[in-house]
Amino acid sequence: MPHPKVLLLTTITMAMLVALAGGPAAAGELVGRVVSKGDAGPAVVWIEGVTGEVPKTDTVLTHVRGGAFEPHVSIGFVGNDYVLRNEDDALHNIHLHLRLGYQKAVSDRPLELGATLYNIALPKGASEVRRPIKPYHRYRDDTGFIEVLCDRHPAEKAYVVVFDHPYAAVTDANGRFAIHDVPPGSHLVRVWQAGAVRDWQQIEVKDGSPTEAIIDL
Repeated sequence: MPHPKVLLLTTITMAMLVALAGGPAAAGELVGRVVSKGDAGPAVVWIEGVTGEVPKTDTVLTHVRGGAFEPHVSIGFVGNDYVLRNEDDALHNIHLHLRLGYQKAVSDRPLELGATLYNIALPKGASEVRRPIKPYHRYRDDTGFIEVLCDRHPAEKAYVVVFDHPYAAVTDANGRFAIHDVPPGSHLVRVWQAGAVRDWQQIEVKDGSPTEAIIDL
């Protein structure tokens, strides 16, 4: 077993080397705006191929008065919950469908709306219902995003894109977004909007400072 003085000197030496090298790389931030033609609605922006601990944030889907879901587009994180609510004065259901893109390649009779994840009836004044966001709900090119419907009112729709990492965000009303605590380096940025996914480009996220991205669709 090394002598305590040797251990102390080794620790000090390692600390000096880190300090001389500029210290460990600090996380950066990807901020910017999605610019799209027409009224395509909110977009989801994420960084592909980076792992990290998901935030403790539930995904709330509310059937509001007047016949609509809010929010129209949201993100979910594996290990948290969907929180389903009905604020309208009538019976509604919240039906979550996982799109199954691979079916088009393997079947001549693919499911029109994909696989049912949850289908919950919510009468007027019902208490909120919670259901887990499971690992297989996450976005992949061969399974896709989640479409939220009310079976009684097919025109009422919303969308959820699920991730197993924290590096994703939904744009605001002005198309702006911010993804925090991003490891510095070159990353592929992807965008979902109106049911379509695009690989935007590789972008170099700076060490310890914001990196601006204007995503022109």
